Amino acid sequence: MPESSHRRLRLIPRGQDVRQSVLELFYGPLAPVYPLLTRMLFGNAWQAWQRNALPWLAGARVVAEIGCGPGDFAADLAAQGKRVLAIDRSPTMIRLARRRVARFQRVWIVRADAQRLPLRDACLDAVVTTFPTEVFLTYEMTSEVARVLRPGGLYVAVVAAQPRSWPWWIRPFRRLLGPAANHPPLDCRRLPAPPPVPLFAEMRWETQQDATGRVCLWIARRGH
Repeated sequence: MPESSHRRLRLIPRGQDVRQSVLELFYGPLAPVYPLLTRMLFGNAWQAWQRNALPWLAGARVVAEIGCGPGDFAADLAAQGKRVLAIDRSPTMIRLARRRVARFQRVWIVRADAQRLPLRDACLDAVVTTFPTEVFLTYEMTSEVARVLRPGGLYVAVVAAQPRSWPWWIRPFRRLLGPAANHPPLDCRRLPAPPPVPLFAEMRWETQQDATGRVCLWIARRGH
């Protein structure tokens, strides 16, 4: 894979910085409207896509979510009785997540960088991330995730989704959202993937489809 593909998760056309600029806004000063934006764009589909990770995490008791955002998926995990570490480096998202999971006793909110996790080795059953930024493609994040997983632990990433249909008002702007927004059907195997790291014995793409659309998941399992 070309080196440049490890620096950016290209769900928009090459050479455009629109996506990164938007992410910086919505993880910074505009973070309070992030949940509203996703609901406007995708309705209930956004959370449905995130929940594609849940079956993979069924056997995990201690789970870290990297890039927890406003805390919706951390709340889903906690509602299943899991112990959850919800991690984000945005102070605004951390505040939103803290409010979102306040009623759960076994959720810990941690402000940290995904490439330098403040966790001991082999302490987690699973790590999950949904719709990650380009840091997902770095060796540093991938190796950190492998380090904190117990032998046999799973790393599950919901990377991209292609809705079955778009709201009428967003169709003229679909090109800004890249291949996930356009036909032909999204081919998960053509998306850039994290680099191999020695601790992972298995790394692969999975494609799932439901009433909301097609979802690409990247799955890695730590070796024993």
